[in-house]
Amino acid sequence: MTTGRATTIFYPESDGMPLPDGEYQAPLLNNTVSPLRVHFRDVEGAHTNGNTFLYYVEGDANVRVSPDCYVVFGLSEAALESLSMEGNNTYLLWEVGKPPDYVLEIASPSTARKDLGEKRDLYARIGVGEYWRYDQTGGNFYREPLVGERLVDGEYQRIEMRRESDGSVWGHSDALNLDLWWTDGELRYWDPVRSVWLLTHQQEKDARQEADAARHVAEARADSERNARLAAEARAARLEAELRRLRGE
Repeated sequence: MTTGRATTIFYPESDGMPLPDGEYQAPLLNNTVSPLRVHFRDVEGAHTNGNTFLYYVEGDANVRVSPDCYVVFGLSEAALESLSMEGNNTYLLWEVGKPPDYVLEIASPSTARKDLGEKRDLYARIGVGEYWRYDQTGGNFYREPLVGERLVDGEYQRIEMRRESDGSVWGHSDALNLDLWWTDGELRYWDPVRSVWLLTHQQEKDARQEADAARHVAEARADSERNARLAAEARAARLEAELRRLRGE
């Protein structure tokens, strides 16, 4: 029997379970998501997050996926407010209005198989523009340290990856307009426009504190030099005055 009452669906932001391989993945998640948050924080319509439940079938709270890192561009103010709402850590595809433009998964013992198969197929199906996979070990889980794929006509095609003489592997993300580098197990983002490495929030904070400390040191040195110069000028003036006195001038 139908009562005609609308049913409110609750979409949990957590399943109450700890992050799979959390001790292994947690620091990698921070270093993966944080630089992008810093880089895109002032870009209008952009949103960056990670380890978030993404629901892609309206009305079914059991159908979801949790990207380790994602970035989405061109969002409306309403969509941004929904994603940034305090206490909300979910991504409802039908409310946001589009899938992420970029998703990255971090390899771990319990997730690698899904990242290479089930998740890859799902991201292509819902329209994620770029799908990247990062393996800190250099290939124990994904068979390669870093790989990017771009969605073309509903299927992923590999992005060209380059290997440097020191073993570093990198490729360019059109979605982010950044280069992704795997170097000695670390994932880093290079901004080819400004020719700088992206920093995490903590690295940015540390760099700002170092710059402030250096400025204070320089200012203190300048004050000291100015005081020494003024003292020397005053001493010279006193000596000149004493000489004039002795000469009877």
